Amino acid sequence: MPGKKFIYILFLIFSSNLAVSQVYWIEQPSPTQKKLTKSLFVDSLYGWVIGDSGIVLKTTNAGSNWIPQPCGVYSSELKDLTFISRNTGWIISIDSIYKSFILHTTNSGVNWVKTYFPDTTSILSTIFFIDQFTGYVSGFNGRIYKTTNNGVNWNDCYIDTTSCLYLFPKNDILFINSQTGYACGGVLDLQGIFYKTTNSGGSWVSMCIAAEPMNEILYLGGGKIALMGGDFDLGSIYGISTNFGENWSYEPTTCIGNATSFAFRTPGEVWAALSFSGKFAVNLDSMRPGSRWQCISTPNDIALYSVKFLSSSLGYAFGAFGKIYKYNAGIIGIQNNQNNIVPNRSELYQNYPNPFNPETLIEYYISIPSEIYIKIYDVTGKEIRSYFEGFRSSGIFSLSFNAVDLPSAVYYYRLVTDTEIITKKMVVIK
Repeated sequence: MPGKKFIYILFLIFSSNLAVSQVYWIEQPSPTQKKLTKSLFVDSLYGWVIGDSGIVLKTTNAGSNWIPQPCGVYSSELKDLTFISRNTGWIISIDSIYKSFILHTTNSGVNWVKTYFPDTTSILSTIFFIDQFTGYVSGFNGRIYKTTNNGVNWNDCYIDTTSCLYLFPKNDILFINSQTGYACGGVLDLQGIFYKTTNSGGSWVSMCIAAEPMNEILYLGGGKIALMGGDFDLGSIYGISTNFGENWSYEPTTCIGNATSFAFRTPGEVWAALSFSGKFAVNLDSMRPGSRWQCISTPNDIALYSVKFLSSSLGYAFGAFGKIYKYNAGIIGIQNNQNNIVPNRSELYQNYPNPFNPETLIEYYISIPSEIYIKIYDVTGKEIRSYFEGFRSSGIFSLSFNAVDLPSAVYYYRLVTDTEIITKKMVVIK
């Protein structure tokens, strides 16, 4: 028996070492050695990443290759980017004398037009456009500016600071539809802020929700919003709201580093890039408050600033020295409905569990940014539930459906996008 116990302990140690040494991310060829800080995919194939010294990289094949795109900027770090289609996008930055400017393309980045922001005292760092005319910018001075004519004019939006007394810097802006938008930011060692508008940016309400600044916003559907950020000594933090930002849970991840970007590989598994620390923070419980985060080293402890997933098996991380890493799909064996191919059109997956009582998970993939509805029907075709999921970028999302008040029967659930309608069957058994 003692011998068996010794062998068992050795097995546990060996297994633990294997887990630590697993290669979660594999380095990919990169055409640059400049720091890469922000990335965006507009659909399952087209994406951009930007960074230091005016670097712009583009992919048209889901990240298999990245091609440099000269943008006419050579000495400024590009701060943020936003695209509404494969052709139309914007990048924001500041020059050597701290004048903010915007780069605009209408031909997929082949050409960029540079325009200086009219307020030369504003240091801008984040940008978001809803359509070809309507956009928002913000940055260090805390003001949010709106244009309705593609940047010809910019208006200073009203921000209610009753709940949070100052105009803190903004780090990210996100709109989920034409009326509802969010922003986040703050100041190191002082305050993390969340902002919300429900009238297309005409006015914003501020909320002090954390002790450190928040850097990125994700809308997860069903009123759930996630934020991540942090600082240089206390580590990365996250905030979760389940009621459209009215109330917040705020916690540290316990992982050292400032979370500059985070993305869901599956509806339950999220990866956060922790910048200077050379770490990822990984959560396997949908960022549920109180759930455990794992701190995983990046390859060679490289600082990574941006992470994106196109599907459960295809993701990329970008960082210092022009490093591009691809997610190693063979490492984490979490079961899901998706296969190893990035769909080229939206998909609605079979709910799980099925049959169910009373709750099930409806997962779907969006290939092209769109406003999303999930609708539930009975066998007669009568609509009995409708869930507006807001504006979704390309990626995997989910909705938890509760049928506690419905009788045992066959039901149909439908995904409705701007261009597609997909329907599947599910069964309630009580």
